[in-house]
Amino acid sequence: MASTINGYEGTGRSLSLKLIQQLRQQSAQSQVSTTAENKTTTTARLASARTLHEVSLQESIRYAPGDAVEKWLNDLLCLDCLNITRIVSGCPLPEACELYYVNRDTLFCYHKASEVFLQRLMALYVASHYKNSPNDLQMLSDAPAHHLFCLLPPVPPTQNALPEVLAVIQVCLEGEISRQSILNSLSRGKKASGDLIPWTVSEQFQDPDFGGLSGGRVVRIAVHPDYQGMGYGSRALQLLQMYYEGRFPCLEEKVVETSQEIHTVSSEAVSLLEEVVTPRKDLPPLLLKLNERPAERLDYLGVSYGLTPRLLKFWKRAGFVPVYLRQTPNDLTGEHSCIMLKTLSDESEADQGAWLAAFWKDFRRRFLALLSYQFSTFSPPLALNIIQNRNVGKPAQPALHQEELEALFLPYDLKRLEMYSRNMVDYHLIMDLIPAVSRMYFLNQLGDLALSAAQSALLLGIGLQHKSVDQLEKEIELPSGQLMGLFNRIIRKVVKLFNEVQEKAIEEQMVAVKDVVMEPTMKTLSDDLDEAAKEFQEKHKKEVGKLKDMDLSQYIIRGDDEEWNEVLNKAGQNASIVSLKREVFVPRAKCHCKESLTCKTERRWP
Repeated sequence: MASTINGYEGTGRSLSLKLIQQLRQQSAQSQVSTTAENKTTTTARLASARTLHEVSLQESIRYAPGDAVEKWLNDLLCLDCLNITRIVSGCPLPEACELYYVNRDTLFCYHKASEVFLQRLMALYVASHYKNSPNDLQMLSDAPAHHLFCLLPPVPPTQNALPEVLAVIQVCLEGEISRQSILNSLSRGKKASGDLIPWTVSEQFQDPDFGGLSGGRVVRIAVHPDYQGMGYGSRALQLLQMYYEGRFPCLEEKVVETSQEIHTVSSEAVSLLEEVVTPRKDLPPLLLKLNERPAERLDYLGVSYGLTPRLLKFWKRAGFVPVYLRQTPNDLTGEHSCIMLKTLSDESEADQGAWLAAFWKDFRRRFLALLSYQFSTFSPPLALNIIQNRNVGKPAQPALHQEELEALFLPYDLKRLEMYSRNMVDYHLIMDLIPAVSRMYFLNQLGDLALSAAQSALLLGIGLQHKSVDQLEKEIELPSGQLMGLFNRIIRKVVKLFNEVQEKAIEEQMVAVKDVVMEPTMKTLSDDLDEAAKEFQEKHKKEVGKLKDMDLSQYIIRGDDEEWNEVLNKAGQNASIVSLKREVFVPRAKCHCKESLTCKTERRWP
């Protein structure tokens, strides 16, 4: 396989940076198999192992060495920008660096200093993974919607030379498309050229209102090779966001209008063969501070790039959220195009980030469904990195209810999960339930269930990508025994959560809580006490009257003390029963005399 880096046939270092790195890793892995610990299996591995040989050709193909025409063509179209000057001024702090706006009219004026600065910018493009062509250079020079920014180190006031460029950002302004134009294009199934992010997002979500927003797409961002991974790219993006958020107001009370006219030579006065190309005059400054130029009003910043773990980590760290991932890979690089957005804060709009959260929620749901199809080739860590994004506020999810649980799982299913959590059955018995459990977890439908990064990757690989344990052993780089142990812990946590949901549902059915309503009394405390006293007195009188009407003579104990002493002495100490004589009145005849009260007709007999 061969690739041309520079020249008019060059494709940049995209292929060499991405593909060659993968081939180097594969070649290194094949060499590991020849170590002493793997000598028993080297025969089969060496048969399929491939050795990487890198050959570089520095001589010219189309032209003779040192050809003047080739040199002129390379200088004109910036095709020979491989030699990047090394920065010897030190490594400044990213917080001390400033972002500047580059005036493109001055940049392409063919002045000596501007030409050197342009060569430095294009050298950063070539050194990065971008493909460069004369069409890209032309678009950078005269496209009205494109703007150029560069990150420079602190410049001493006494410095006369051009500063070194640490990073460069190319931005394209998009959006502000009429709603009717979007509706017409969506109804026909076609979209106009340009405005990549507005048209793609409007088509994917069928939202005609998104195209009306104004946004800026980061077309290219490149950092000097000696300073990559040090925070300069993040610093440039931070300043760019602050600039479009209006945090760099123009401090000049009176804006000095610089002459934007370019003195041109009349085509009628001089023929094409006699024209002499000279540097332009009366040009605006090449570099402007951010507070020297008013910023356009934007609603969001966006980017479209080929998905790789390193780039995804960079853009997520910058606060961007993925909303679109192309299902078919690129024919050249094999990467999937990804679009990420970031809203620009505006204090006047309280719900400025609501639409991005809605897009992210829908994108996550669709991405989870496609993990077993087009995105099944993704490694579990990469897919997990796409799903998990802290740049969007996590909404409060309602607790799982018994009705939702019964809609997805039968009692037999819950029993199988419980049996596997106790290590009583094999994991193949519950494989049909893992996709539903995985989808519920990654859609935040399992409440506060927390899993580690390795457990989440394992659950995603088995439940959503439908990969075997042998495949995950290579991609997650953990032995199969440890993976199965992590898998069992996941099911234990899920079973515990499901049991809590069922117990809570049974508790709500058994215990019906009634609200006690406290109402004020109509009577005072003294009135209530008086009424209770009257009721007690009436009740007491009735009880006393009942006692008076009763015949209590049968309960009278007969005899006096002398009779009781006499009887007790006769009975002794061990007597349990004693008898006592009593008087009995026997009626003889009824007396009809007038002295009935004193009559002795009724006689007492012993």
